[in-house]
Amino acid sequence: MTWLVILFGVAVVVSPLMWFRQSPRQKLITELRLSANSMGLQVSLHRRPDAREEETRLECVCYRLPWLDDSCRQNWVLQRHSNRGWKPDSPTLNSRGWLWTLAEADSQWQQLLEKIVADIPSGVSAILANKAGIGMIWNERDDAADLEKVAQNLKKLQQTAKKFADEA
Repeated sequence: MTWLVILFGVAVVVSPLMWFRQSPRQKLITELRLSANSMGLQVSLHRRPDAREEETRLECVCYRLPWLDDSCRQNWVLQRHSNRGWKPDSPTLNSRGWLWTLAEADSQWQQLLEKIVADIPSGVSAILANKAGIGMIWNERDDAADLEKVAQNLKKLQQTAKKFADEA
């Protein structure tokens, strides 16, 4: 009987410690974010891409690259999975359900955005440009190969912004 009481006491002490173990999903997210950091991406919580001013809840994850210099800065959002916003002029973006929110990118971005939208993982719900950099809202449900696609496409956008700023 004493052994049973001791075993029960040990179980009571050890069981809360098991809650600190990461689930497989949490482990995947940790690995993705560490990999993103090693690729130079900043990972942060972000508002929904279609959020109104009064909606301040941080419920999305944004993978972002900072601008190469201040002259590159843009301010626009291209998002999907929401009815807020307006349809783009591009038939390709329009047919895939993308909408502009906040502001629209210059027309010189259209061709690149069409290519990027075709290449990004299905878990990406928005491409956004703001004072902090160029980023993608991603649901993190995929693997490292999709993270690589996100990183490559963000680098293309970052380099294009630099090129457009140098031409201006």
